[in-house]
Amino acid sequence: MHIMNWINNGMATFKGFSTVNTVRPPYTLIDGDLVKRDLLNEFYTRIGERVMRPNFGSIIWDLLMDPNTPDIVARVREDVEKIIGRDPRANLLDTRIFLQDQSLRVEIDIIFVQTGDPETLYLEYQRKITEGIDA
Repeated sequence: MHIMNWINNGMATFKGFSTVNTVRPPYTLIDGDLVKRDLLNEFYTRIGERVMRPNFGSIIWDLLMDPNTPDIVARVREDVEKIIGRDPRANLLDTRIFLQDQSLRVEIDIIFVQTGDPETLYLEYQRKITEGIDA
Protein backbone atom coordinates (compact mmCIF):
# COMPACT_ATOMS: atom_id res chain seq x y z
CA MET A 1 0.00 0.00 0.00
CA HIS A 2 1.38 3.45 -0.81
CA ILE A 3 0.35 7.07 -0.63
CA MET A 4 1.77 9.87 -2.76
CA ASN A 5 2.68 12.90 -0.68
CA TRP A 6 3.72 16.27 -2.12
CA ILE A 7 6.59 18.18 -0.56
CA ASN A 8 7.33 21.92 -0.84
CA ASN A 9 9.66 21.56 -3.83
CA GLY A 10 6.95 19.87 -5.91
CA MET A 11 8.66 16.47 -6.13
CA ALA A 12 6.63 13.44 -5.15
CA THR A 13 7.73 11.30 -2.26
CA PHE A 14 6.14 7.90 -1.86
CA LYS A 15 5.27 6.75 1.65
CA GLY A 16 3.78 3.47 2.72
CA PHE A 17 4.29 0.55 5.05
CA SER A 18 5.26 -3.07 5.05
CA THR A 19 5.62 -5.67 7.77
CA VAL A 20 7.80 -7.92 5.62
CA ASN A 21 11.15 -8.68 7.30
CA THR A 22 10.37 -6.45 10.28
CA VAL A 23 9.75 -7.57 13.83
CA ARG A 24 8.45 -4.32 15.32
CA PRO A 25 7.55 -0.79 14.24
CA PRO A 26 8.30 1.38 12.43
CA TYR A 27 6.91 -0.29 9.34
CA THR A 28 7.26 2.82 7.16
CA LEU A 29 8.89 2.61 3.74
CA ILE A 30 9.59 5.54 1.46
CA ASP A 31 10.51 6.16 -2.16
CA GLY A 32 12.65 3.42 -3.77
CA ASP A 33 12.28 1.01 -0.87
CA LEU A 34 8.50 1.23 -1.14
CA VAL A 35 8.50 0.85 -4.92
CA LYS A 36 10.75 -2.20 -4.65
CA ARG A 37 8.56 -3.79 -1.93
CA ASP A 38 5.38 -3.15 -3.96
CA LEU A 39 6.93 -4.79 -7.03
CA LEU A 40 8.24 -7.77 -5.04
CA ASN A 41 4.79 -8.22 -3.47
CA GLU A 42 3.26 -8.54 -6.91
CA PHE A 43 5.98 -10.83 -8.26
CA TYR A 44 5.69 -13.19 -5.30
CA THR A 45 1.88 -13.30 -5.41
CA ARG A 46 0.41 -15.99 -7.64
CA ILE A 47 -1.94 -14.44 -10.22
CA GLY A 48 -5.56 -14.72 -9.10
CA GLU A 49 -4.58 -15.21 -5.45
CA ARG A 50 -5.70 -11.77 -4.22
CA VAL A 51 -9.37 -11.39 -3.39
CA MET A 52 -11.12 -8.82 -5.60
CA ARG A 53 -7.93 -8.35 -7.69
CA PRO A 54 -7.85 -11.26 -10.16
CA ASN A 55 -5.22 -9.63 -12.40
CA PHE A 56 -2.77 -8.86 -9.58
CA GLY A 57 0.24 -11.14 -9.32
CA SER A 58 2.59 -13.14 -11.48
CA ILE A 59 2.16 -16.21 -13.68
CA ILE A 60 5.70 -17.36 -12.88
CA TRP A 61 4.57 -19.67 -10.06
CA ASP A 62 2.37 -21.53 -12.54
CA LEU A 63 5.23 -21.92 -15.02
CA LEU A 64 7.48 -23.85 -12.63
CA MET A 65 5.72 -27.09 -13.52
CA ASP A 66 6.22 -26.61 -17.27
CA PRO A 67 9.23 -27.98 -19.14
CA ASN A 68 12.16 -25.59 -19.64
CA THR A 69 11.55 -24.26 -23.15
CA PRO A 70 12.14 -20.97 -24.95
CA ASP A 71 8.38 -20.39 -24.65
CA ILE A 72 8.72 -20.28 -20.85
CA VAL A 73 11.43 -17.62 -21.09
CA ALA A 74 9.23 -15.53 -23.39
CA ARG A 75 6.23 -15.85 -21.06
CA VAL A 76 8.30 -14.88 -17.99
CA ARG A 77 9.74 -11.88 -19.84
CA GLU A 78 6.23 -10.80 -20.90
CA ASP A 79 4.98 -11.12 -17.31
CA VAL A 80 7.90 -9.02 -16.00
CA GLU A 81 7.22 -6.33 -18.62
CA LYS A 82 3.52 -6.30 -17.70
CA ILE A 83 4.11 -5.95 -13.97
CA ILE A 84 6.84 -3.29 -14.22
CA GLY A 85 4.85 -1.47 -16.91
CA ARG A 86 1.85 -1.08 -14.59
CA ASP A 87 3.88 0.81 -11.99
CA PRO A 88 4.56 4.40 -13.11
CA ARG A 89 7.27 4.80 -10.46
CA ALA A 90 9.75 2.48 -12.22
CA ASN A 91 10.97 1.78 -15.74
CA LEU A 92 12.31 -1.57 -16.93
CA LEU A 93 15.88 -1.58 -18.22
CA ASP A 94 16.72 -5.28 -18.62
CA THR A 95 15.58 -8.77 -17.62
CA ARG A 96 17.72 -11.89 -17.26
CA ILE A 97 16.04 -15.27 -16.82
CA PHE A 98 17.78 -18.43 -15.62
CA LEU A 99 15.95 -21.76 -15.83
CA GLN A 100 16.98 -24.74 -13.72
CA ASP A 101 15.41 -28.12 -13.02
CA GLN A 102 13.39 -27.19 -9.94
CA SER A 103 13.69 -23.41 -9.93
CA LEU A 104 13.65 -20.24 -11.94
CA ARG A 105 15.67 -17.10 -11.21
CA VAL A 106 14.90 -13.67 -12.64
CA GLU A 107 17.10 -10.59 -12.38
CA ILE A 108 15.29 -7.37 -13.26
CA ASP A 109 17.10 -4.07 -13.76
CA ILE A 110 14.84 -1.06 -13.18
CA ILE A 111 15.30 2.66 -12.76
CA PHE A 112 13.23 4.70 -10.34
CA VAL A 113 11.44 7.47 -12.24
CA GLN A 114 11.56 9.99 -9.39
CA THR A 115 15.27 9.77 -8.61
CA GLY A 116 16.83 8.14 -11.66
CA ASP A 117 18.49 5.59 -9.37
CA PRO A 118 19.00 2.09 -10.80
CA GLU A 119 18.11 -1.04 -8.86
CA THR A 120 18.24 -4.77 -9.54
CA LEU A 121 15.47 -7.03 -8.26
CA TYR A 122 16.50 -10.65 -7.68
CA LEU A 123 13.60 -13.11 -7.79
CA GLU A 124 13.93 -16.78 -6.93
CA TYR A 125 11.11 -19.26 -7.51
CA GLN A 126 11.50 -22.85 -6.36
CA ARG A 127 9.19 -25.76 -6.85
CA LYS A 128 8.66 -27.41 -3.49
CA ILE A 129 8.84 -31.17 -3.30
CA THR A 130 7.58 -32.68 -0.07
CA GLU A 131 7.86 -36.40 0.58
CA GLY A 132 7.76 -37.26 -3.12
CA ILE A 133 4.76 -35.04 -3.82
CA ASP A 134 5.18 -31.94 -5.97
CA ALA A 135 3.78 -28.85 -4.33
